[in-house]
Amino acid sequence: MTAWWAAAFVALWLLVVVLCVVVIALARQVGTLHLRLGPRGALEIDEEGPALGEPLLSLDAAAADGVPVMLGGAGRPRLVLFASETCAVCREVSPGIPAAAAAGRLDPIVLHDPEAEQALGVPGTPFVLVLDEQGIVRAKGTVNNLEQVEGLIDTANRRITEERQQWAS
Repeated sequence: MTAWWAAAFVALWLLVVVLCVVVIALARQVGTLHLRLGPRGALEIDEEGPALGEPLLSLDAAAADGVPVMLGGAGRPRLVLFASETCAVCREVSPGIPAAAAAGRLDPIVLHDPEAEQALGVPGTPFVLVLDEQGIVRAKGTVNNLEQVEGLIDTANRRITEERQQWAS
């Protein structure tokens, strides 16, 4: 009878060790997923980039495809992504910008222009600006994924709607 108890005791301890290894492996996977997902909302800091609610300075810049672009001023609402050719996150976010802009009824602009970034005080890439038809900055922020870009578009639309309601009342 004691042999059975000893065997059961050893088997239970082996199961506990296996369970510990599984828990450690799962904790590692959760950490990896946490790093991949990044923060949920775009990082919108008032002191970084152009001021919210203010018109963007008129500035000539070079789009990613080399076409000259005029930033600022009146025109169609725009979604501007400041990206860098050496930025891995930028390469992941850039292909989805046209679709995200179309969903928000915005013109997409992807820039690889360090001089424009510096002139506008952009803290780093990828950085997104959402401009309304008067060229006013309605949303801005550092993004890590398309979900955050869509969040900025929603924020800009909400701010525009709130301002229109305020003027109507």
